[in-house]
Amino acid sequence: MIEQQGKIVAIHSGHARVLLGGMDGCSRCDSGKGCGAGLFGRMLRRKPVVLELENDIDAAAGQAVIVGIAENVYLRLVVRLYLLPLLVGLAGAALAYYLASLYQPGPSWLDLAALLGGVGSGALVSFRNRKLAIEFHRPDIVHLLRII
Repeated sequence: MIEQQGKIVAIHSGHARVLLGGMDGCSRCDSGKGCGAGLFGRMLRRKPVVLELENDIDAAAGQAVIVGIAENVYLRLVVRLYLLPLLVGLAGAALAYYLASLYQPGPSWLDLAALLGGVGSGALVSFRNRKLAIEFHRPDIVHLLRII
């Protein structure tokens, strides 16, 4: 189970609205002795995410909670959102390089063809992933685990 700390911002009709991200790092990150996740979080300034989950642990507004997601779901998302565009981009670059080499252009044209083929095919898959909504069909995939 992959866990993330969050904060309950609202409770209504058996559901909890949980704020993830946008918080400070742990005390080790804040002192510069941690793993560096806090540094990257400050550099990238990710926007916080708000999830609405079933409140089956009876958490109250303002409480810190742990939210969990199954590892297999996480790995499927990583494959779909990162590995697939990378592999398609590499295949697109190789195909574009091969097709361009049939016309025997100069080396800079071969490089340009490979660049355009790789970036174009990788971007096409990434765009397709954005068009397809990532929906969890089972309500128990992401859920509240415990109150901190």
